[in-house]
Amino acid sequence: MKNLTLTAVVMLLSAVPALATDWVPARTGNTPTTEIPAAPKPTAPQNEPVVPQTDITALMLQTPPPTPPTAAQAWAMSQANPLDNRQGVEMVGKVMDEASRGRAWQPADIVPRISTLTVNLSPGASLPVLRTTTNQASTLMFTDNTGAPWPLAAPPYNGNPDGFAVSFIPDSSVMTVQAKRQYDRGNVTAYLKGLAVPVIIDVNSGEAGNDTGARVIDSRLDLRIPQRGPQAKKMPAGQSKIGLNNPTLQAFLDGVPPKEARRLKTQGTLPDTQVWQMGDDLYIRSRNEIRDEFELTQASGDGTWLYKLPLTPEVAFSHAGKTVYLTISLE
Repeated sequence: MKNLTLTAVVMLLSAVPALATDWVPARTGNTPTTEIPAAPKPTAPQNEPVVPQTDITALMLQTPPPTPPTAAQAWAMSQANPLDNRQGVEMVGKVMDEASRGRAWQPADIVPRISTLTVNLSPGASLPVLRTTTNQASTLMFTDNTGAPWPLAAPPYNGNPDGFAVSFIPDSSVMTVQAKRQYDRGNVTAYLKGLAVPVIIDVNSGEAGNDTGARVIDSRLDLRIPQRGPQAKKMPAGQSKIGLNNPTLQAFLDGVPPKEARRLKTQGTLPDTQVWQMGDDLYIRSRNEIRDEFELTQASGDGTWLYKLPLTPEVAFSHAGKTVYLTISLE
């Protein structure tokens, strides 16, 4: 048994050198599997000549400066560009300014206005006139005798589509008219809800025979229908006190009172209210509803009221659900 053990040990020891000769080192990032040959040594080029560095400005320094232009050349240059740079810029600016002024020229100075007219629907009556011009849009608003909006029932009809552009807002009381050319005429027919007859408006974009330097146009024209509309307001008095065709009331309502009217001072916390005295009457322009008795009234589409009443030092109004007293300094 011992002899067999010794024999096996001798055989294992004799096989160790043979196994060791078959192993190779593991491959890593720093250990290549094969031997890398040595890099060749750098050698200088054999046939390329060495170019010496030179001064690049030498040629420029050796070149003589350009000769000044001759008399003929100077004359030709002055004819091609007679102005210097500053004069040329100023001249171009003036030419452009004159061109802009020419494009903006108008035959007359435009004076925009906000006006109110009461429409006469009776046979033989004159038509309301809308004054407009090019590059300006005029807005028409329809109201009833209480100042409430009167909505349109159908699109308005334009009698001169080549001279005017007409548009409207559906289910509203507003439409616009814009002129396409100067000195043209036409008319527009409006159909209001619940009104048996149409409203016809005469439109013009200037009168050729008008040589004045100013032209008044209607930037907004409120057309008052002398009836109660579908959205009529509750009136503080009966229909008999509505002064529809009263030019004096209309002048105060438009904020342009007659010359003989005198503005009076007031005391009280009542906003948007002006008081005038003309003769023995007071004319009160306010956005608040009066509570005292008055003789005549007129309303506009923006909610402004005009009241005519006898001279009195104090007037009661309704403002924000409360009674507010306005004290007037009479003259």
